[in-house]
Amino acid sequence: MPRWSPDGKQIAFVSPLPGTPGKVLLVSSQGGTPQVFLPEDKNTEDDALWSPDGKTLTFAQYPPQGFGGSAGEYDIVQVDLQTKQVTKLPGSTGLYAPRWSPDGRYISAFTADNAKLMLYEVRAGKWSELASAKAMQYPNWSPDSKYVYYEDNGGGPELDRVNIADHKKERLVGLKDVPRVLLSISTAPWNGVAPDGSPLIMRDVGNREVYSLELQLP
Repeated sequence: MPRWSPDGKQIAFVSPLPGTPGKVLLVSSQGGTPQVFLPEDKNTEDDALWSPDGKTLTFAQYPPQGFGGSAGEYDIVQVDLQTKQVTKLPGSTGLYAPRWSPDGRYISAFTADNAKLMLYEVRAGKWSELASAKAMQYPNWSPDSKYVYYEDNGGGPELDRVNIADHKKERLVGLKDVPRVLLSISTAPWNGVAPDGSPLIMRDVGNREVYSLELQLP
């Protein structure tokens, strides 16, 4: 999950280093050796993303053993990039998969059981439930900050979006018969959103054939 800094100078990404949980690393956009962002952190770090103003790096923390465990072991943290001060996002225990809205007004997140999409109003400092489903994954904001897109694997799968103004849910497309590419670490398919708001997926277009070979011994 590589993410560009707003100024285009750095890329944040997550990698499980040998013998360690997943860690956030930073690398220059010009190349070079990636640097572990918080080398002293013993937790698993995931979903690193920059605040729209580029002053803060936000990511999820799990237990050292990784994804799993109780909801109380999940948090969303923010790091001031100038002071390196680490603070927990208020009320974020039991949440993960944070996503900043492009306009910087909101942060969305999933509950640890993947059943609820939560919305954090940055100025007000409060959370509210935005939507619920059986099995949510891969949240994305629309470029205009009016919708949060996500995939619901509970009864489809399908791509949906919810309007943050009235919390109205909209089904975009069913994916039940569409062959997908499964990512190696999460074993789940990826989705995204194009600059015009169109949903994106990785579709498997590979060919699979059955061959019969005749063995000829000397």
